[in-house]
Amino acid sequence: MRRFRFRLQGLLRLRRLREREGRRELAEALRSLRQAEARCEAARQALRQAEARVVQGRDAQELRWWADAVEACRQQLARAEAVRAEAARRADELWARFLQLRRDRKVVERVRDRRWKLHQREQARREQAQLDELALLRRGRQG
Repeated sequence: MRRFRFRLQGLLRLRRLREREGRRELAEALRSLRQAEARCEAARQALRQAEARVVQGRDAQELRWWADAVEACRQQLARAEAVRAEAARRADELWARFLQLRRDRKVVERVRDRRWKLHQREQARREQAQLDELALLRRGRQG
């Protein structure tokens, strides 16, 4: 019985490696996105708290101080939103890349599967031919 040899095995290994690397990069980007979203939520919470304090200001100086705090919180939220938007863009980009890498791997795997099935059919055909030949030889000896 002949051994199955897939000539594109090196390419398949490379495609699997690239897909794993793409999956790792995507997971890292999604972690960054979750962290950025958490920072946005923390900035929103700080802004809500600062806005609530403005209303409670007793005198002009305290009111001004809380108004400045509100403005600082708004700026912090804007920066956090910008970081979150960039993280989301990066995650989307890496998701699309990962999907393409997975498609690339699957194409080579389908080729491998087709060739494996062809190899199995060829092996079965050869074995049947050998069995037929043996049967003919036996019949020739008996006759």
